[in-house]
Amino acid sequence: MALGKNLMFVAILLFLNFGTAAAITDPQICYILDGILFLYGIILSALYCRIKILNAKVAKAEKLKAKADERIYMGLAPHEQSTYETIGQKK
Repeated sequence: MALGKNLMFVAILLFLNFGTAAAITDPQICYILDGILFLYGIILSALYCRIKILNAKVAKAEKLKAKADERIYMGLAPHEQSTYETIGQKK
């Protein structure tokens, strides 16, 4: 966020500097704007990649946790039904 504020401050200073505003020709203004857009693109790309990497780490951690939960119950097996059958009573 601080970089964005600094960038805005620099852009405002460039546009408010009336003494050199008359000396800047149209191609120079375009180069300045292209530079600002280039930096903006780099910053957004870096933030996007950071989000993707963090989401991948979170997904991997959740997957490992799910596998660990499955291993807890791996040795357990359901009891056979015959153990719980009622004994037949003869009349």
